Amino acid sequence: MANLMGSMPFVLGVPVAVIGLLSAVSPSAANFLNKFFLFFRAFVHLVLTTESPKSKIKKLPDPDLIANTPTQKVQVIFVRHAESTWNEVFNKGSGVERFALMPFRIIKALINELLVSASGSSVFLDSPLSDEGLIQARTLLAFVEGKGETEKKGDASDSLVRLLRGEEGKSILVSSNLQRSLETMTIGFWGRLQRSGERVHVLSDLQEISRNIDTFSLSHLKTLPPLLNLGASLEYPQFEADKRFEVSENKGQKEVFENAMDRITRFAEWLHTSKEAQGHTVIVGGHSLYFKTFFQCYVGKSIDHISKKKKIVNGGAVAFTFEKGIADGQTVYRVDPSSINIITGGFK
Repeated sequence: MANLMGSMPFVLGVPVAVIGLLSAVSPSAANFLNKFFLFFRAFVHLVLTTESPKSKIKKLPDPDLIANTPTQKVQVIFVRHAESTWNEVFNKGSGVERFALMPFRIIKALINELLVSASGSSVFLDSPLSDEGLIQARTLLAFVEGKGETEKKGDASDSLVRLLRGEEGKSILVSSNLQRSLETMTIGFWGRLQRSGERVHVLSDLQEISRNIDTFSLSHLKTLPPLLNLGASLEYPQFEADKRFEVSENKGQKEVFENAMDRITRFAEWLHTSKEAQGHTVIVGGHSLYFKTFFQCYVGKSIDHISKKKKIVNGGAVAFTFEKGIADGQTVYRVDPSSINIITGGFK
């Protein structure tokens, strides 16, 4: 293993140099070669990653140690991305139907992967929204703008919807650095973004938890993934991504040997200490496993809550109060379970 890791800079450096030379001659050829390099990196991550947070979750202090004590509080709204092309191929349907149709979906996806290779985009890596996902994102937009037929779930108040719309209180939009989340947040909040001119903050600490290659980010340090079809999806051909996103806190692809708990802890602290979040409700675009793990970490250990067992549905939005306090001399974070409020969609 030591010899392998020691040779990695050379192994990775050669294709990077070749890609750099090719890009000056033929960007399409460079993108095609780069795709093979990225798939190699993604499979290395799939095989070697140590990001499973299960062991570290068990060692966390019980969040309810700070229940009924003075705490810092911030309101958070989780918004799960709409259906991705990866979801469409591998997760759609149930039972016999799911597995019967999967081979045909895989063949279709492989053909599409070849077709987009020269563009720098991908169906499998950092998978974007599927056609169904685009419909779900537009449904979210209609809900936020009060123009759709989607009903609010639970006891969600109109004030939360006005907050999503940007018409009440102070709030900011943040997102994972993966394409499906960025696309969902842009399409779903497009009315607000056009009115306010604000930017969506891209946080790499929100990157999904999984070894699967669809969680591999095509973005790099302080850059965006391709997002090639976002302008067309918005029916706004003059869309300029660099004017719609704040990328200063995007570190790019997660580390192979990083534990996901490290990202979650950094994000939990960011919610309470970043200047962007101070005094604001934080509207977070992200992913099912990340959100479920967040609830498993910070909803009291003795509390049996659906958020710890089920995923937020595609395009769903859930609000809650997130607390920070001190217990036994250590920092403790807590999701107030009584504050968990389904705005739209819910858990499944």
